[in-house]
Order: sequence, then structure tokens, then C-alpha cells
Amino acid sequence: MNQTKPTFCRICEPMCPLLAEIDDRGKVVDFKPNPNHPVGGTPCHKGLSWLPVHHDPDRLNWPLKRMNPKSEAKGVFGRISWEQALSEIGEKLKSIRHNYGKNSVTFWHGNPIAFASAAGTVIMTMADLFETSTRFSPGTQDFFDRALVLHAMYGCPMPLMIPDLKHTDYLLVVGSNPRVSHWTLFSVPNDNGQLLKDIKARGGKVRFVNPRRIESSTPETGDTVQVRPDTDVYFLAALSHEIHRLGGFDEDMLAKHGNNVEGYIDFVRRWPPEKVASVTGVEISEIKTIAAEIVAAKSASFYISTGVHQGRQGTLSSWLLEMLIVATGNLGKEGGNYKATGADEPIPMPLFTSHVDTPDGKLPLTLAGAIPSVIFPEMVEDGSVRAMLCFFGNPLMSMPGEDRLREAFAKLDLLICADIFHTATAELADYVLPSTDWLERQDITGFGFLGGNQLIPHVQYTEALAEPAEERRNDWWIGARILQEVGLPSPLDDPDHRNGLKALDAALAKFDLSVEKLKSMPEQTALIPQEPKDTVFDKWVLHEDGKIDCCPACFADWGLYERFERILAELKAESPDTLKLISMRTPYMHNSWMPNVEPLRKGSLSSNKLRVSAEDAAKRGLFEGDTVRVFNDHGSVTCLIEIRDDIRSGAAAMSHGYGHFAPKMKVASSKGGANYNQLLPMGSKTYEPLSYMSWMCGVPIEVEKLFEQLTQGVRLANS
Repeated sequence: MNQTKPTFCRICEPMCPLLAEIDDRGKVVDFKPNPNHPVGGTPCHKGLSWLPVHHDPDRLNWPLKRMNPKSEAKGVFGRISWEQALSEIGEKLKSIRHNYGKNSVTFWHGNPIAFASAAGTVIMTMADLFETSTRFSPGTQDFFDRALVLHAMYGCPMPLMIPDLKHTDYLLVVGSNPRVSHWTLFSVPNDNGQLLKDIKARGGKVRFVNPRRIESSTPETGDTVQVRPDTDVYFLAALSHEIHRLGGFDEDMLAKHGNNVEGYIDFVRRWPPEKVASVTGVEISEIKTIAAEIVAAKSASFYISTGVHQGRQGTLSSWLLEMLIVATGNLGKEGGNYKATGADEPIPMPLFTSHVDTPDGKLPLTLAGAIPSVIFPEMVEDGSVRAMLCFFGNPLMSMPGEDRLREAFAKLDLLICADIFHTATAELADYVLPSTDWLERQDITGFGFLGGNQLIPHVQYTEALAEPAEERRNDWWIGARILQEVGLPSPLDDPDHRNGLKALDAALAKFDLSVEKLKSMPEQTALIPQEPKDTVFDKWVLHEDGKIDCCPACFADWGLYERFERILAELKAESPDTLKLISMRTPYMHNSWMPNVEPLRKGSLSSNKLRVSAEDAAKRGLFEGDTVRVFNDHGSVTCLIEIRDDIRSGAAAMSHGYGHFAPKMKVASSKGGANYNQLLPMGSKTYEPLSYMSWMCGVPIEVEKLFEQLTQGVRLANS
């Protein structure tokens, strides 16, 4: 008779509770929601459909070594033993470090590491043990601008201030589509948007700011302010100006808890709605209405995400939004924004930790430690970087500039990829190492618990529900063994390593918990009491003067204000017919993990189309289903047109995660689609100063219709 065991999904931030159905042979045969879980949350189809990924015949099963030159796009790989793979990797890494210096070795770890609690304790620290300052990260495509702003303002790394969705009277969501993306850096039980509906039902208000009328925006939740792509910073500046003009700043709070307040107020005073409304595409009256709503609300909370972070001015945007939380008196307040209780502890640290030499000169590193990913090819070409260790990531598909990246990866002396699939990046690797997926490892909900970003603080344990097939190994073990082979300190030097979870007991002990205790608790889950929300001022503000830096000097030092005005002038001067590309999340794709799932790639889901408004289509003589070439100075892709009424003029939306050249991922490679990132800028000076964020949203594009014969061919290929 089948039995069920509690577990949880490890695809994205909610880490939704699941019940795994186990048959008499001990095999997982199905997933269901867990109605008894104390936190709740209903898993989406991705988590419920994980078994096709787990059982995919294209999964990596044993270590592979490349047998042909990397100049050949399609790799020829031979099976080798773990002993041979690790020994050869260790010797090559030692040789490269000896001959070219410690900075010649770099690391890349994809977002899945954030949801692998044991692996994170090793992989995330490997660069420190290798003593390399040359590090690249998907964070420069995701959120490092926000991380930098939080560190600069509060004096400690990543004190994420989450919105109090359960009590707020007003919620402003900028650059996010939580119905599809399930929030980002914020762990909220997946409830089909019920928390947002509840805000409106109790008399509150929700507003979204996005170039699209997103799926999260409904009559039951709230309206979308359809801003022009990559102009959010000007909208936020004007909104801040108007709130200040209406007397909406909490002067007592700013005097008590703020430093450099005048610098902030001087900035927002300069940008009334009349100065920027024409650029943002948001009417002056609408900006003023939103400001008045926020001032009138008993409490207000604010949230910003990747739609803004990936623009050209994510740092100032993140600062302006964070300062709305502070200046309106909604920090540490019921219904405002607060620091959720978790295992993370505030540690005072300088904003800049070291420097690294790059083709763009000596760049300072923040605690996050990553340098601009878009200069990676140049650092390979000049010999600065010779080796990369890539864990659970597919940078060839997630970083801008696929063609240049392909050339750069081929020139590396050593590329090592550890993953569950033989991805497009792995196709250029020297060694490919088979990792476990999340069914094959024990875990805790480390992302939310360790990072303190859960709406309902808790921690859950899960056992491994499946034995690792063939020769797959946990990423924790892979990283620890590579450290041993290089002669560096490794957790495996401790005979009581307990498969990587030993390091987590220290974090759990803070709440009188341990892995063993969690195993015996109902649903293997413990609720964590939320600290008083106003303790944020005493606990998480760690500057020497005990105050929040409301206008960090580094913004001026790095010329962000001058850049703000220069880009504004460029926007005012550009053609009104300019079309700009934005990334659109889809519930049927998730980075490198889901494109090989046949049920999620059928019919219209087989490829990613370019969504445009009817107005923009008419200007270009385009019709539904036309095949077009989308191009700019950075690259070119071919795709189909989809005309939508949910996108504003001037914006064109396309989903990422398509267009794989990964012959050993048969479904992903055989389906249609284009790699969005081929249209994005890369190279020297194409990133945002200070945060080193890539410019991935609001990039100008041109669209031209292709010949009818080609149109018919692409239609057939995508049918």
C-alpha cells in the first residue's frame, strides 16, 4: 500500500509544502498538496510535475570528460570514474593557480544553490577558500543593486525588509508579477493571490507598476500603472517628490533614525511629476493620485523586483523605494515593511571588501563579491580568467551575449559543470559532473529560514525521498571533494560531516532546534516566533551612529546622479516609436530546469513569441503569427509575433529560457524558441556602475517582418 511523506518543493521562493506518494518499492510516484502543513501554500504545476524532471532519460548519471576540442560546438564526452574526474580536476586547478595566480580561477553558481541548504554552505564559500577575487554570479542579473542599497543604508549585508501583506492598507509593487514569479527574495505561501485579494477586501488598495497589465493585476487585487520600460526610477523620484510635497514624510522618524536626510530630500525636491511624466508615460495626475493614496493610508508597504533591477538604474530605483518605506514612517510598523525573523544575524561590515583588476580598471567588490558578468569574455581573452567552476547554473543561457560567451568558454583552460542536465554551458565543458536533484537529497527550507525573508517564519526538514540514481552526487559532496583535491580546507575533513547538514544545526540551535528535532515534529516543520517589528532599528541598523544612511555617498562618488540626468535627456530625445524589450515570466518555464519537460513544451508553449501592442504592430505592418527578425546592435533572433492588449505601446515582451543548443537535452533542443539574451548588451561599460548589474530590461530593439516562405516554415516548426 502506498504511503505519503511530507516534503517541499525547491524550485522557487515559497518552497511549497508537498506530500510525496511512495509506492511499495520505495519509489516516489506522485506529488500532492499538503493540507495539514502549518504554514499552508499550494504548490504550482512545476512542483507537482517534478517527476518528469527527476526521471528524465536525459539526466546526467556519471562523470564525463570532453574528448574533442572546445572549438567544436558539439561536445564528444567519455564516461570516467569519480576518482579520475576529481583527481584530474584537482591537478589542473592547482596548476592553473600556480601558473596564473589565484584570481585566474572563478566561480558561477546558479540560483538552485539558494534552495539547496547543505550545498549552499560549501559552494557559496568555495571562492573564499580559493582566495579568488574574480567571481561572477547570476546576482548581477537578478538583485545585486538592491543588495548594495540595503548594505549601504543599514550598514550590514542584505537586511531584506519585506512587506507586511497580512496587515497593510496599501501595497505598491514595482517590477514584479507575483502571480507568476511567486515573489523574489520574499518567501510567501502560494495562495493564488489570496493575500493580495484580502488587502482589497478589507478596504485597502494594491497597485502594480509594470509595462504590462500583468496576471497579478485583477479586479480583485488592483490596477496596473503601465510605465514605459526602464523609466521606473523617474516614476519613483516623482512619486517621492509628491509625497514630500503633501507632507507625507515622517519628520520625527527621520530625525530620530536617519542620517544624511537632507541629501535625500534635496534629490526628491528636484523631480516633480511635471519634469518626468512625459518620459515615464504615466500621467501627472496619476502620479499625484498614487502619492495622495499613500499619504492617506494608515499603513503602506512597498516591494520592488527584477523588472526594475534589470534596468539601467536599479540602484537608484531600489534606494528610492527603500526610502519610501523609511521616509513615510512605514519601516518596522504593522502593515509596513519589516525584517522577518530568521537564522541570519546582523553583522556590521564595510560596504567594500576588496578590489579586483579588470579590463575596466580596478573595481571595488562589495560583500556579494561579484564583478560585472558582461566583462567575463574580455577577462578570458586577456588571460585574467583561466578556469571556471560552474555549479547548478547555465550562464551561456542566462548571461547577455551568447555568441561572445560561447567563444570565451571555448578558450578557458578548464571549465567544470556540475548539474542535473547536460546544458548548453556543459556542452562546452571539460568535465561534466552529475548532481542530485532535490528528491535525492535531505534538506531544510534554508532559503527563507537562513535569509530571514519569510512572511510566516518557519523551518521544515525533508529526508531524501529517492536514492541517487547511477553515480549522481550531492553538490555539497562535489564541492567538498574538489576542495580536498586542491589541498584546501574541506567539510569532509570532519569525519562527522553528516552529509552537509551539520553546519545547519548551529543556525537551528538559535531556536532550540536541530535536524533531529525537526524530523520528529508534525510535518517536520517548526514555526518561528516573529520578533517585534520595530526591533529593526535597534538590531539591523549597524552604522556607527546607529542611524540609517538615507543618502549614501557612494551614489555620488560613482556618478549615479549625473547618469540619472544624462539618461533622462537621452529618453526625452529618442524617437516616440522606439520599441524596448522587457523580460516576461511564464509559469511554464524555469531557467535551465524545465525546458526539457515535454508536457510543458507542447503547442504554443514550444517557443517564446514577441508580444507587442496592436498599435506597435500596425506601425510596422505586422500581424498575429508573423515571423520577424528582432535585432539591435547587440544581436538578432527570429521569432513569431503575438499581438496583445495587455502591453503598452513602446514595450515588447519576451520570455527567457528558450533557444537551447544542448544536444543531450533532446526536448529543449528540438523545440522552437530564441535566446532573449542575444539581444542584450555586453562588454566594457555596458553595466550599471557600482552594482555591476547587467542591462537586461528596456533595451531598444528593431523588428522587421521576414519573407512569407520563412514565416510558413517557422509556423510549421512551432505547431
